[in-house]
Amino acid sequence: MSRKDVSQLRFRELKVGDRFHLGERTLRREEMIEFASKYDPQPFHLEDAATREHPLFERMSASGWHSALVLHLFIADFWKRTKLRGLAGAGVSEIKWATPVYAGEPLHGEMEIEMVRVSASKPGLGLVTMCATLHKADGQLATRLKITGVFESD
Repeated sequence: MSRKDVSQLRFRELKVGDRFHLGERTLRREEMIEFASKYDPQPFHLEDAATREHPLFERMSASGWHSALVLHLFIADFWKRTKLRGLAGAGVSEIKWATPVYAGEPLHGEMEIEMVRVSASKPGLGLVTMCATLHKADGQLATRLKITGVFESD
């Protein structure tokens, strides 16, 4: 299933393989520097000059944590638009930074449901594992998160 209107989506309707569009975002150079200055102050996240001799980056890149946060915010916003009530995160089983993100690159997020189950030990609760991805305009994977959340199960 891939649907645009998720406002009535409930736990019991989630199925493995369901795919959802999460949103679009373009990171600005200034916000990349501000984020990196506070949370990941490595030279290649702060200035182009630091990447001149760097084997992995063409120019200053966003912190991977910044791209992961963008994806996390997409996910949180998605669940707020549904009828599901998220209660807690149960864990992140994978985080991957596949390719650098540069200022001005359009990014779009998608999410696929990988597991849905009602808790056997806690009535009224369920677990959802989702794989969320952030892609560049050319389709290249930038960031991937696999997250499990705890939800009311209707």
